[in-house]
Amino acid sequence: MTFKCGHVALVGQPNAGKSTLLNALIGEQLAIVTPKPQTTRHRIVGILNREDSQIAFVDTPGFHKPFKPLNSAMVEVVDRTIDDVDIVCLLIAPKLPLTTIDRQLFERIGADRCIVVVNKGDTVDARASDDVARKTHDEWGAKETIVVSALHGLNVPFLVRSLVEHLPEGQALHSTEGYTEHPVRFLVSEIVREQVFLQMGDEIPYNATVEIESFKDATDDDPIARIEAAIIVERENQKAMVIGKAGKRIKEIGTRARVKIEDLIGEKVFLKLVVRVDEEWSSTPQKLRDYGYVL
Repeated sequence: MTFKCGHVALVGQPNAGKSTLLNALIGEQLAIVTPKPQTTRHRIVGILNREDSQIAFVDTPGFHKPFKPLNSAMVEVVDRTIDDVDIVCLLIAPKLPLTTIDRQLFERIGADRCIVVVNKGDTVDARASDDVARKTHDEWGAKETIVVSALHGLNVPFLVRSLVEHLPEGQALHSTEGYTEHPVRFLVSEIVREQVFLQMGDEIPYNATVEIESFKDATDDDPIARIEAAIIVERENQKAMVIGKAGKRIKEIGTRARVKIEDLIGEKVFLKLVVRVDEEWSSTPQKLRDYGYVL
């Protein structure tokens, strides 16, 4: 049997559904998903191991016009990823008109390496999504367009089969055990950040990040994993918002995050959260690097 292996990027504008699609493709909740745009800030790699292939999917931040250093770092991740992979799935909305940004991304990728993925196909009738697919073919020169619903799994297996056909032959490039090579500390920080976004609602301080300050695995003497994490914001009023009245909000963030972390590592977890103010961290290149954002 011929074995195929390669890297596939998921790119598109904010809220195109890239992270939802990544989770659907690998069958695990790896990338955090919230209603907020620009939730994803790093390259998130999910690995799908099959009998005939290994696909390393790379979820990227939403492509947008950068307006400060944090956003520039996110857009740079997209640009570098496009150059690094074998195939790019460009996720677009299922409604016309197509945007200039989508067209620019398609041209940046090139027709030979791009599969246009019309996501959220469940939100419109078949005619609307077919019209989008036809337009990308006729006006853009797209060689393949697939309509999917990442949320409901519509055509996701078909997309995987199509990707395998386009991948080069070769041996597995990543471990065949597990679905990611990200360290647990990174995944834990993402889980906490997800809950910050979800629990804050419209009050969310967008310029919040999470840093794991201590991570102690469970032992025979102490069967509970002990994690200390800091939620980093830029102003004192944001700190008060995250903590909430009488600490109610940060307690809810911690409770919900702890449940997901326990599912991730398969151990009981004690999670301690604090909120720290680091003024203008998202606008300071050195601080961005300190928190793991590559410039």
